[in-house]
Amino acid sequence: MSGTPMWRRDRLLTISWEAMGRMLAGLADDVRASGFAPTVVAGIARGGLPPAIALSNLLGIEDFRILGIPRNTSNSRYSERGAAVLKYVVPEREFGGARVLLVDDIMGDGGTMALAKRTVEDLGAAEVRTVAVVRNLGAAQRADFQAVEVDDWTVFPWEAPPGQNELAVPLRV
Repeated sequence: MSGTPMWRRDRLLTISWEAMGRMLAGLADDVRASGFAPTVVAGIARGGLPPAIALSNLLGIEDFRILGIPRNTSNSRYSERGAAVLKYVVPEREFGGARVLLVDDIMGDGGTMALAKRTVEDLGAAEVRTVAVVRNLGAAQRADFQAVEVDDWTVFPWEAPPGQNELAVPLRV
């Protein structure tokens, strides 16, 4: 991205489980309203898996796939990003004319989603639509469906908040 920083580094934008639930329900409504009827949901590992699983349940889609495309060089805040490289597709089979809903948690610069979409198309998908729960304002592309745009680092509910390694609510066994 030609010298423009991806993150402002002013603050952490933290999304609660409750807010995520509302965003995912809204995204499912948007997909239904668009008339697109996916037959497969494919989540981009790792961060795209929780929203992809939720959307597959909300939309009633049983065929679920995973694309491994790691970008961040660490789990630390404001991690450097490497080039988008496909590491794996699970299960390892063609998409055979499927209508695929491709899901990631965040679209930082758009490179991961672009590679994922090309991969799914190369594996025989008939139609692909993309979902990014969060889109960075500096991303070169837009997802077909997105919940929010941000200009700084986002902490998702499935990520441990900075300095916290335990759940805030005690579990009952």
